[in-house]
Amino acid sequence: MKRILYPAFVFGLSAVLGGCSLFGWGGPKRAAWRSQAENQCLAAGEVRPSDDVRPIGEVDGPGACGADRPFKVTALGRDRRIPLNERTAMNCPLVAATDNWLERVVQPAAEAFFGQPVVGVEHMGTYSCRSIAGSRYMSEHAYMNAIDVSGFKLADGRTVRVKGGWRSADASEANFLRTVGGQACDDFTTVLGPASGAAHQDHLHLDLARHSKGRRVCRGGDEPVPDGGRLFSFFKDDTVFPADRADVTGSLPGEDGLEAPMNLLDK
Repeated sequence: MKRILYPAFVFGLSAVLGGCSLFGWGGPKRAAWRSQAENQCLAAGEVRPSDDVRPIGEVDGPGACGADRPFKVTALGRDRRIPLNERTAMNCPLVAATDNWLERVVQPAAEAFFGQPVVGVEHMGTYSCRSIAGSRYMSEHAYMNAIDVSGFKLADGRTVRVKGGWRSADASEANFLRTVGGQACDDFTTVLGPASGAAHQDHLHLDLARHSKGRRVCRGGDEPVPDGGRLFSFFKDDTVFPADRADVTGSLPGEDGLEAPMNLLDK
C-alpha cells in the first residue's frame, strides 16, 4: 500500500508545485542586479520624471518580465528633447543611456554629416516579454532594457533610416549611421547593427545586458564609407566576443512574444 501511496504523493506534490510556478508563486524572478541598477539610476538622479518621461509603476510578469520602476517615454535627450515616433516603456538605466548617446554622439554626428540636428527618433520597440529568438534565454527587451532604433529625422524633414542608409551610396548617410552605431558602445553594453546578422538589417539594437567578465558586444559600424562609393565590407569585428552570440539578441520575437499592452502606456 505504501508503495502505491508514495508515488501518488510525489505526483501530487509535483502538480502543486507546478501549479504554483504556473500562477507565479515561485515562478521565475528577475535577477537582483536589475533592481539594483534601477535604484542606483534613480538615486543618482540620472532620470527625472517629466511630461516626456512619466513613471508608470511596477510591471511584474508574466514570469520574470517587467521592471520595478519603469517609465512611459515619449521623448529622449538631455539638453535637447527629441520626440519618439511612438511612446514606449523603458527602465531608468535605458533612458539614461539613450539620453547620453543622443546628446554625446547622435547630435554631434548629425551636425557633422548633415549640418543640422536630429529632431525625431524612430524605434521599433523596447518592451516585449519573450525569449531571444531561437533561444531559451530571455531577451533584454523582456526587462525594458533594450531599444531598437530604426531611423533619425533631421530638421529639414529628411529621415535617415538604417534599412536604406546603412549600405547607401550616399556617404553622409552611411558614415553617420556607422558613427552613431560604432560609438554607442560607450553608453550600451550591446550594440548590434546590420553587420551582426539577418535579425538587425533594419535597426540598431542597443541594450544594457550584463555580459560575462564585464565585456561589451559591439557590431555597430564605425567603418567609414569612401566618398562616391559603396562599402561592401561594412563592419569591423575586432571587439566582438563570439561566446556571447552577438548576432542573436531577441530583436525578432518568438512565437510566445508579448508586446507591451497599450493600457500599460496609458497609465
